[in-house]
Amino acid sequence: MMTTTRPSDIGEYIRSCKEILEPYIDHFLAGLMVERSDNRLATLYGLFREACGGGKYVRGSLVRLGYEIALDCPARDEVLPAAAAFEIFQTAILSHDDIIDKSPLRRGRDSIWQAAARLQGNHHYGVSQALCLGDVGIALASRLIAGSSFEPDKKVEALKIFLDAQLNTVDGEMLDVLMSHEKDYGDEEGVLRIATLKTAWYTVIGPLRLGAALGGASLSLLDAMKRYGVALGVAFQLRDDVLGIKAAEEETGKSGVSDVAEGKVTLLAHYAVKRATPEQLKRLRRVYGLETATEADRATVREVFESTGAFAAVERRAESLLAEARNAIPDVTRDPDNAALLAQLGDMMFQRKS
Repeated sequence: MMTTTRPSDIGEYIRSCKEILEPYIDHFLAGLMVERSDNRLATLYGLFREACGGGKYVRGSLVRLGYEIALDCPARDEVLPAAAAFEIFQTAILSHDDIIDKSPLRRGRDSIWQAAARLQGNHHYGVSQALCLGDVGIALASRLIAGSSFEPDKKVEALKIFLDAQLNTVDGEMLDVLMSHEKDYGDEEGVLRIATLKTAWYTVIGPLRLGAALGGASLSLLDAMKRYGVALGVAFQLRDDVLGIKAAEEETGKSGVSDVAEGKVTLLAHYAVKRATPEQLKRLRRVYGLETATEADRATVREVFESTGAFAAVERRAESLLAEARNAIPDVTRDPDNAALLAQLGDMMFQRKS
């Protein structure tokens, strides 16, 4: 049950949401496995159910917070399906993303495609079933919202926002794949557009606005949430890019070399290529985008990013975006408790280690 007593700390707020959402989602997916009664699919559905556990539950928490901001009071239980929908959607698109990135790890364990591949000892089988399970998750998420207890007009608005978040996320993924394939590290605007579409929309903008729409938000509130979400979401992605090169695999729960092997187009790579000496550029090009990249290759990339000042430049850019997000908070809410949660969210996302 979502109670009227709310934590005043964003970390506690998210943990309290997770305590409710995780068992709610697990129960929902367990029921689905009974409903979709073909026993041959039970193990595969079980992989998706397992993958939904262990996340941070930030996005589901933001659905709740957006709802509370629009209502100007604590959330009630009717928002649970929508909050769960965003968490299930995240697992679904990560299933696809791990295939694109060829990443065998997610949340410290086998990604869905890897787990499915182990079932039959066949890579193509694993990828095929992970694609299907991702599609199932996207459909389930929309079904949760459509089946919630809100008035039809609010559900329609919420579904429009949800679909916008989905479409923008896919556009960002496609642009990311395109620019990485073309090794286009010179387009700073394009890099930031990827971060806005691929990360900000499904991490901050979409969840906040979805919850707010269910709470009857005005257009001005939805617009303010978008401005806050763009700035914070891009800062979050910039931080993620730094962690992808710097952090240990056991800290992030993801493959430590996937960004290097992909030759991922990031602001880090943009600044490094722009500032590198011919010798540094030669070293970077030798390993960045190498499909068989190793930890030693990641160490090489890390050293080049450090010596060119790319890490420092990206950290400064992220700090500037975080300030933009803070400046947008008064337009999102005048409630001091909600404002404090939004400000703390920015600090938490920027200072995170994983």
